[in-house]
Amino acid sequence: MALALIVFVRMWIVTHKPKEPEAGTTPPPSSGMQVDVASPSEAARAPSPAASQDCKTLERALDVVIRTPGDSAALAEAQRTVEACGEPPVRACELGMALDARAPLTQEASPARELLKALCQRCPAAVNTCAELVSRTLVGGLPGRRLELAEVRWNLENAGPGTAAACAVLVREALVPAAVTGGKVDPEHPALVTELAPLCAKGGHLPPLIVNAVLLQQGMKAGNLAALAKGPVATTSPDGGMPPPDAGVTPDRVGPPMAPAQVTGAEAGRHAFDGNEKTGVDLGNGVTERWEADGALRAQFEPPLKQLTVVRIKAKGPGSLRAIVRTPKDLGLKDPERGTFFVNPTVCQFKGTGQWEACTVLAPLLDVEALSVFPSEPKISLYELEARGP
Repeated sequence: MALALIVFVRMWIVTHKPKEPEAGTTPPPSSGMQVDVASPSEAARAPSPAASQDCKTLERALDVVIRTPGDSAALAEAQRTVEACGEPPVRACELGMALDARAPLTQEASPARELLKALCQRCPAAVNTCAELVSRTLVGGLPGRRLELAEVRWNLENAGPGTAAACAVLVREALVPAAVTGGKVDPEHPALVTELAPLCAKGGHLPPLIVNAVLLQQGMKAGNLAALAKGPVATTSPDGGMPPPDAGVTPDRVGPPMAPAQVTGAEAGRHAFDGNEKTGVDLGNGVTERWEADGALRAQFEPPLKQLTVVRIKAKGPGSLRAIVRTPKDLGLKDPERGTFFVNPTVCQFKGTGQWEACTVLAPLLDVEALSVFPSEPKISLYELEARGP
C-alpha cells in the first residue's frame, strides 16, 4: 500500500510540473501583475548612464566656454561632452545663440565654431540655433546684425534635426511669394534662395510643384532653380533671354487637349474648349469677388492635372493666362469657398492677334487645378484654349 502511494505521488508531480516553452514559442500570459520589459531594440536606444551624466553636465560645460571662449581646456571638455550626449537638453541647446555670438565664422573653423556645429547637429528643431538663425534671416533678419550669405549657408548645412523646419521657412517666405502673380518678393530673398535651395532640395525639403511654379513666374530671375525643377526645362534663347515660344515640349510629344470638368465666369465658356476655332466666348475685365482666383473665365480640372507642359491660346484682344496650382494646406493663397490653397503663376501674356499663340512653359506645371483668363481690355474674344500634358 505504501509503495503504491509513493508511485502515485511521483506520477502526480511529473504530470503537474509546468512545461518549459518550446524554442521559438511565446509562453502563455499568466494571471496576476504583469511586468513590461523593454525589447532589445528599445534598450539599445536608451542612453547609457555615462551619456545621461554627460547630458546633465553639458549646460555647465557650455556656460564655461561662453564665459571664457579662449579656454582650450574648457573647449575640449565641452566638445567631448556634447559628442557623448545623444540629444542635448533644452537649456543646453538654448545656449547656442550665445555660443554663436562668440564664435564667428572664419575661413578656418575655430574650436568654438566646431563646438556650435556639434551642438546644432544634435539639438531638436524647436531649439536648434542654426535652424533659428536661418529662419530669422528669412523673416526679416536679426536686429543689429546682418548675416552674410556664407554664414546662412553654414547654418543650414549644420542644422541637423532643424533642417526641415528651416527649409519650410524658405519655402513659405521666399518661394511662395515668387510663385504668385503680383507677389511681393523681398530684395534679399533671391540671393538666399540661390544659396539655400540646393541644400533643401538635396534633403527632399522643396515641393517640386512650388519650384516649377516659381520658375514659370520668375523666368530667368529664378536663378539656379532651373537645375532643381522636376521634368525637362526649356533652354534659353541664344542671347540669354527668355526661350522662344516653341522651346521645350511640343504638342506632337504630348497627349490630346485636356477638357476641363467645369468652366465658370462666362455663359458660353465651353466654346473655348470645344475644338472648334471658329466658336468662342466674349470676356470682359470687370473685377469680381473671385477675380484673383477665377479671372473672367476659369477652367477647372478635376482631379488636378498631374502635369501641364503645353498651353496654346487663340484670342482676339490681349490678356494674360494664369495657372492655379494646388498647394499643401496653409501654403500660398487661400480659396475660402473651396477650402484649398494655391499659387497662381502667369503662364503667358498673349497678344490676341486672332492666331494661335504658344505659351512657354519653362518646366512642367504640377497639380494644376485650373487655368484662369484675365483680359487686358474691356472686351476680348477667346476662341480656343488648349492645355496638354504627357
